[in-house]
Amino acid sequence: MLSNEGYLVVYNGFSLGIAAMLFTTIFLIVARERVLPRYRMAILVSATVTGIAAYHYFRMFDSFNDVFGPEAIEGAVYNVGYRYVDWFLTVPLLLVETVAVLALAKSLQTALLVRLVPAAALMIALGYPGDAGLDIGGVSAPVWGLLSSIPFVYILYVLFVELGKSLSKQSKQVQRRIKELRLLLLATWGVYPLAFIANMNATGFDEQGFVLRETGYTIADILAKCLFGLMIFSIARMKSAEDDKAFAASEFKGK
Repeated sequence: MLSNEGYLVVYNGFSLGIAAMLFTTIFLIVARERVLPRYRMAILVSATVTGIAAYHYFRMFDSFNDVFGPEAIEGAVYNVGYRYVDWFLTVPLLLVETVAVLALAKSLQTALLVRLVPAAALMIALGYPGDAGLDIGGVSAPVWGLLSSIPFVYILYVLFVELGKSLSKQSKQVQRRIKELRLLLLATWGVYPLAFIANMNATGFDEQGFVLRETGYTIADILAKCLFGLMIFSIARMKSAEDDKAFAASEFKGK
């Protein structure tokens, strides 16, 4: 069981996560018309990411209340699988929107995505048994967590090295924002292995570890999905203004 303080911290964290994901989704859908058509797919992908996350945060919220709430169901178990299904769907899409907003040549887009998307899905699939404490096929949970770090490092290589090679054709302003995006991903994704390592040797239910892990995951998700999506929208606006002087004049008049 959780103390009242621990319950409220996680409860309010989930509430914040639901609100952030839901209203970011609404904003991105409504605001997609404020960029040129060629960049709207990136905005819709961003909205899809936060929409999927909003749904899974509702499910996690319900599962949390079933276990720890005032009307807890006896024998109920908190389902960490909801978070991993969310990540399995949204993490590849985060990488898709990063590449899509740059409007690169189709061959280059394809070359980047065929590396990034499978690596992202593999990273999440390998991480789930580790976080859930499962021993599968004789492989212990810590080993699964270690294996998930291999595609994680590969994704960082593609983002910082391979994608970096394509940035020379972008404006200085867009280059700077893309670098900020990559650093945001590095900082937020770094929370997940740290939380895993912190709880790796826990035996039984550790309230402090549970509260820190769920709160850390929620904050990292908000930054990696909502803030990331808003930054993608900002880049799309920049590139729209660079591509079309009439658009720039109408959207940024007085600036």
